[in-house]
Amino acid sequence: MPVSPDCELVTAYAAQGSETAFRALVTRHVPLVYATALRQVGDAGLAEEITQNVFIVLARKAPRLAGSRTLAGWLHRTAILEAKARVRSELRRGRREETAAQCAALQREGTSPLEALVPLLDEGLLHLRDCDRVALVLRFLEERSLREVGAALGVDEDAARKRVSRALDRLAGFFRQRGFAVPTGGGCAALLANAATAAPAGLAASAVNAGLAGGGVAIGLNLALLKLMTLTKTQTAVLCAIVAAAPLTWQWHSNARATRRQAELSAQIAAGQRSAIELEAQLQRMQEALLRAQSDRSNSVARLAALNAQREARLQRPVYRWDDHSPLVRVSKKFLDQIRIVATSNRRGQLSEQIKEVLQLTDPEAEEVQSAIDCFLSDYHTAQAQGMRRVEPTDKDLSGHKPEETRVFEVPDVSQQLGELRRTLFGEVQAALGPERSQLFRRALQHWMPLEDDYSGMDTGMAVHNFGYRIRFYQPKPGERWWSWNLSQTEPNQGAMGASIALEDIPEMYRAHLQDWIALALSKPSKDGDAQQPATSGSVGELK
Repeated sequence: MPVSPDCELVTAYAAQGSETAFRALVTRHVPLVYATALRQVGDAGLAEEITQNVFIVLARKAPRLAGSRTLAGWLHRTAILEAKARVRSELRRGRREETAAQCAALQREGTSPLEALVPLLDEGLLHLRDCDRVALVLRFLEERSLREVGAALGVDEDAARKRVSRALDRLAGFFRQRGFAVPTGGGCAALLANAATAAPAGLAASAVNAGLAGGGVAIGLNLALLKLMTLTKTQTAVLCAIVAAAPLTWQWHSNARATRRQAELSAQIAAGQRSAIELEAQLQRMQEALLRAQSDRSNSVARLAALNAQREARLQRPVYRWDDHSPLVRVSKKFLDQIRIVATSNRRGQLSEQIKEVLQLTDPEAEEVQSAIDCFLSDYHTAQAQGMRRVEPTDKDLSGHKPEETRVFEVPDVSQQLGELRRTLFGEVQAALGPERSQLFRRALQHWMPLEDDYSGMDTGMAVHNFGYRIRFYQPKPGERWWSWNLSQTEPNQGAMGASIALEDIPEMYRAHLQDWIALALSKPSKDGDAQQPATSGSVGELK
């Protein structure tokens, strides 16, 4: 039986939708496509899926391939592209590395090295010219004779033999460029002969079904166009009239649906309006009832107040009598607001005995409040120390002392951090003492720290300041426990103050720079009267 060439089968399928022609194409080329896919992916199940996808593409592109004498080259290339599309680049590199390792293992074991070239075979075929690649695919992968190869290529048997020989030489050159010593001619022929793999049973049938299902739409459109071309003038006129009437019919149906929808919306709006009227009437009734209830409540409150006034008028108030033997006395809270109460006894923030007695602090309460103040002062000094720096004294800093007897420090403005630290401190104090006692304690701290962000005053007893300043320490004499110091605000034309500070009250951030003076002060016992703080000198007051 004469074998129909590929071009006749493709033309029959593209023009007439012949399933017989498409089935013949699939049966003829399915071993080639399956073997190519299997070499690419190395998995039989995945190779079958790729084979079906290749023939689906063939069914869709059949009209464009109708003039091809043979489909072997196109199917081989499409199978490779489809396989590469299914494999990620990272997986492909991993597979090549694994293949190289297997090749090395085969060479060590003495196995034929041609088996390691199978994964690169299809890549080598793609590097050939189309005529050479088709010749090798037909001769070795589809196992056709030289006469059949020549018939497919349109040449005689001798020319087909020469073309196959040249293609084998070029394929061997491709492998040699990549470091594989492949013999010319015979080596590549053996590799191609071993690369042919039989397709599984039933794959041809599944590929036919998949291709027909995927290409049915394209073939149907082609057949429809052919039928349109064969219509008579009368049939064409009737068809044009139907096509022209279709938009009018669709528009009429659309207008009808819009009219019905408008009627439904109108009915819904009317029902909503009726519901709104009913709700408004109900709301009016509820407002009137609420007014009546509020009036009754006001009358009840007034009546209750009158009864309470009558009851209190009849009751006798208890008389408070002074106990001369008691260490405590009850005074008005307003009176406490008018007297000065000092919360701390020194610049280190230690609670004074006065504040403990006034607020009647228990030992746990005093410890909790003292811990909050210590944490606040430590965080404040830490914020200052981050930007503090020692500077050389100027003539204005000396105040009658020698330069070597004067040490000057510039302390930055930490008012922003101070605000957050202050809020934390007062929150912890309120949690420990409650609102009333914490408010009294807050007022008692006004001579030790600024209570508000905009406070601009200075006091020699203050350990906390709301501004940046320049502070000067003057060298003490041996045995002196109180040191002279002077403080002025960093901004020009602002107030200054001078006083004395106890040695133990000097903050830690200055002590690292005053160790020699501290040793000098401690070199002799304290002088008589030095245990008390000397008189304060300089200007003190609120900065304007």
